[in-house]
Amino acid sequence: MEKRTILAIGLCLAVWMIWQQFFIDPQSFKPTQTDGGSPVATSAEADKTSPDLGARDPSSKRKIEATPTGERPGEKIAVIETDEFRVELSTRGASVKSLTLKAYKERQEGKPMDKLLAEDLVSLSEERGQPYAIRFREEKTDFDFPSYSDWNLLSQSEDQVSFTYDHPVEPVTITKTYRKTDMAFVLDLDVELSNRGEGSLREQMLLDMHAAYQHIETSGCMGAPAAPRTPMCMANGELQNIEAKAGLNASLEPNIMWTGINEQYFLMAGIPLGVEASVCKMVTGNDNIMTASLMMPAADIAPGGSVVHKFRLFNGPKRLDYLENIKGGTGANEQNAQLNASVDFGWFSVLCHPMLWLLKMFYNLVGNYGIAIIFLTILVKIILLPLNQKSMKSMKAMSSIKPLMDDLKKRCGDDKQKMNQEMMALYKTHNINPMGGCFPMLLQMPIWIALYRMLYSSVELYQTPFIRGWIDDMSYRDPYFIMPVVLGATMFLQQKMTPTSADSQQAKMMMYTMPIFFTFIMLYLPAGLVLYIFVNSLLAIAHQVVYNRMTEPKKAPA
Repeated sequence: MEKRTILAIGLCLAVWMIWQQFFIDPQSFKPTQTDGGSPVATSAEADKTSPDLGARDPSSKRKIEATPTGERPGEKIAVIETDEFRVELSTRGASVKSLTLKAYKERQEGKPMDKLLAEDLVSLSEERGQPYAIRFREEKTDFDFPSYSDWNLLSQSEDQVSFTYDHPVEPVTITKTYRKTDMAFVLDLDVELSNRGEGSLREQMLLDMHAAYQHIETSGCMGAPAAPRTPMCMANGELQNIEAKAGLNASLEPNIMWTGINEQYFLMAGIPLGVEASVCKMVTGNDNIMTASLMMPAADIAPGGSVVHKFRLFNGPKRLDYLENIKGGTGANEQNAQLNASVDFGWFSVLCHPMLWLLKMFYNLVGNYGIAIIFLTILVKIILLPLNQKSMKSMKAMSSIKPLMDDLKKRCGDDKQKMNQEMMALYKTHNINPMGGCFPMLLQMPIWIALYRMLYSSVELYQTPFIRGWIDDMSYRDPYFIMPVVLGATMFLQQKMTPTSADSQQAKMMMYTMPIFFTFIMLYLPAGLVLYIFVNSLLAIAHQVVYNRMTEPKKAPA
């Protein structure tokens, strides 16, 4: 029976490790090669590789020659700053040069957290040939738009920055305006195209969000796999992305809630406003750049008239209380933009959401997520107390009949069938469930996996300290491996105190092998998860001590 218990625990741990390695990412496209050699998404919505929503290809357009780099005007920077972030806007494309989150720092092993630069979600540089993020371009229009563009800084204030661009060939003036909002980590963007000519012009605008590939250093084969940046799109009620692998692209239409660049704890997303249909395009290029684009419906600009495209831009941490309050649409059609779908809890979301809610509640009381995890552990232990009590009773009963089991082994010899029949009869006689001892332990595994997924996906625990100078990030491993080693010692003590019906060899295997195995796999897992299991082991030891004293037979008087 002890062999089966060991096997069951080992299988659960193996499933856990396989799960975190291969089932951690949200749904993604499987790209295939077309006859022409260009990769497209194998999706029903992506049959059109260049959806245009009504745009037409003009037969001829006057091309614009690129301006030599040395002849370009000097770059000007405007800044929009809030309590949460700082955005630098450049006249190069009227785009985002830098977007810094004030409360978050880069995670780099071996460097003090207070000496790191704040997290920059853009990380691009035109000096290295990389386009700045959040850029504008036209596709399938009556006028050509240059790959370069130097805009004029029209106006700037604390709440708003505007840029303007006069097309060098066609009578078109374009104005981009960024504005603060009352939503955390959100800017609104308006792009207005005005026709100064005497004839109508056809236009179709794309808003490009660029990001560099994310180079992640792994922490060994047992470490939690970090989620790389990927282009992502919420299309037709489903979340889709493509791999962070060069040379892939996909297009989806028509019901696009948002598209953007997603990573483990942060999101850069564009939400189209005021349109019933749009297209999202996701590209991972060979130039170390990935792009998520929103293509707006084609429109005709009447002489003297204008067209305005509206967007909502979220650039920040994937905190559910922020994401759930961000709206898309316009006016009466305003609705939730469903940015919270970017937080992927997987199959265990039914456990992750209430556990995260409880953690936040405990955190609001004590102000420390480490202590909040301890409270959560105690609460889970109380809930599972009846099952654990039953498990202890079963294991003690199994231990009490060990002499009878040894006698059966001697009498039955190598007759396995007779041995099993006699064992089942013995269990029935003494009213013992042979699986009663390991069932509560197996029941803990989904809770551990759910807690792991919550720690993996919840930015609330990202870089939150337990004991400063030791564990400064509950979502990352213990930098000194202290807690995994102490956990191993605690589990050894727990195994030594637990009654067993196994022979000496099996008992030694449980007592030494399992703590070592657990210590090894816990070395690179999040410190918050290791803390949960450590506290759970301490509570189990305390429970075992109390139970042993309560059930210890009283000595007869002399």
